[in-house]
Amino acid sequence: MSKSTISRVLREPFVHFVLLGTALFGVSEYLEAQSRYTEIHITPKVIRGIADNYRLQYGTAPTSQQLEGLVDAYTREEVFYHEALKLGLDRDDEIVRRRLVQKYEFLQQDLDLTQEPTNGELLAFYRQHLRQYRVPQKVTFTQVYFSPDTRGDEGARADAVRVAAGLRERRITRAVEEGDRFPGPSDYAALSADELVRVFGKQGLVTEIFNQTPNRWSAPIRSGLGWHLVYVTAHQAEQLATFEEVRDSVRRDYLESLQDRRNAEVYAKLRRGFAIVRG
Repeated sequence: MSKSTISRVLREPFVHFVLLGTALFGVSEYLEAQSRYTEIHITPKVIRGIADNYRLQYGTAPTSQQLEGLVDAYTREEVFYHEALKLGLDRDDEIVRRRLVQKYEFLQQDLDLTQEPTNGELLAFYRQHLRQYRVPQKVTFTQVYFSPDTRGDEGARADAVRVAAGLRERRITRAVEEGDRFPGPSDYAALSADELVRVFGKQGLVTEIFNQTPNRWSAPIRSGLGWHLVYVTAHQAEQLATFEEVRDSVRRDYLESLQDRRNAEVYAKLRRGFAIVRG
């Protein structure tokens, strides 16, 4: 084909259309390929983080083979993560939504590092919240246990009455061997009502023990586990902890209160930027 013929063909509008279409198709294919291609950067920092997480979990550094497997697992996770984002799987998912909200709240807390409170600020907070720092009443005692499973309920109570009389007569202050094996200690030091509930349940003993006369064997007392004789050696009345005793707790409570207040202020500020439409 002569140059003049080629030149004439190239000037034809149809040829221009074909060439332009081919070019557009090529560009489209390239852009689509690029959109499917996402770089995942496995930097030394990422690898160190993977190794550190393994060390925290198992107490030892991963071998080179284990680390390679962990990096492969991380890569697989990243691939699936990006593909999930492309499919919009993060949208309309309550769990993902809550997790993002939680991460944003954590981010706000990290960015809002507060200065260390002064002793005066902590003392003022302590005085404003005295009820939080009251120490509940406590009791110290030893016990003898009588099991309804072994003796029957009436038999356990009758045996407790008999043993109590003998202990008082002999003026014995500790007599674990006189009863049955208890599923826990026989001696307790400075227990609060809440702590007693965790051991004996909510029935009987928890309320009655605080009314017992010290240094004297009680009458049989029922608990959720059976019958007990208790010998109280000390009562500690409810009291207010001193500031020095609870300073660490006051500091923690103060910072939590301050963070809550600032979180509320941040939310109020952000909230003004949204129009909430109902219906």
